[in-house]
Amino acid sequence: MTEWKLKEGERLDDLVRDGMKLIQRPDQFCFSIDSVLLAHYPAIKPKDRICDLGTGTGVIALLMSALGGKDIAALEVNPVMADLAKRNVEGNHRESVIHVIPCDYRKANEHFPSGFFSLVVVNPPYREVGSGKMSESSGVASASYELHATLEEVFKTSRYLLKYGGRLAMVHRADRTADLISLGRKYRMEPKRMRFVYARKGHTAVRVLMEWKYGGHAELCVEPPLLIHNEDGSYTREIMDIYGKESL
Repeated sequence: MTEWKLKEGERLDDLVRDGMKLIQRPDQFCFSIDSVLLAHYPAIKPKDRICDLGTGTGVIALLMSALGGKDIAALEVNPVMADLAKRNVEGNHRESVIHVIPCDYRKANEHFPSGFFSLVVVNPPYREVGSGKMSESSGVASASYELHATLEEVFKTSRYLLKYGGRLAMVHRADRTADLISLGRKYRMEPKRMRFVYARKGHTAVRVLMEWKYGGHAELCVEPPLLIHNEDGSYTREIMDIYGKESL
């Protein structure tokens, strides 16, 4: 049994899958349902070599390891979060599967050759600098705003890292879908799957899950909507299944 050692200001949360746990810091960016949905979105193939851009606490990489990922590189520029991710990987005994690399993923060419990965996943900062009210916490701000990497740089990096025919999976704000499609095509990423996420029936979409294929042909499958809540505010059956719980 792992003896988790927490530093000041840290907390230990239950990740549910495979009995995993996760150290988080409220003064940094704590994971949300977006990360959980993204981890479950791409179908993981046995020989996939996966890269998680901006891993944060390592939550996406950890969940993907529980879902069959066997070779995952987790890149993180924030040294505080990179330390958390490394400790979370070690605490959950995933060192043989997940490799945390403290780095700016825009400089991924310093660590990997072009075309090294078959799958890239990313839950990028959603907001452009100058929009909305930025958090005074540098950790939260960098995870929420494009301070370290713009959306275009995400696509540019992904194209470098992916082999031809490789896949990019992302979760983002639904109102930036046009940007996601146009920027993807600029870097030869053709959208192949798209699923809109709704808080509940009758509301507008809040998020979109998308998967691109590097060098793919134009053919987009718009999948059925994903509803988070029932009318009474409880989580839908699909969300509970994704979390791996009977109830939330």
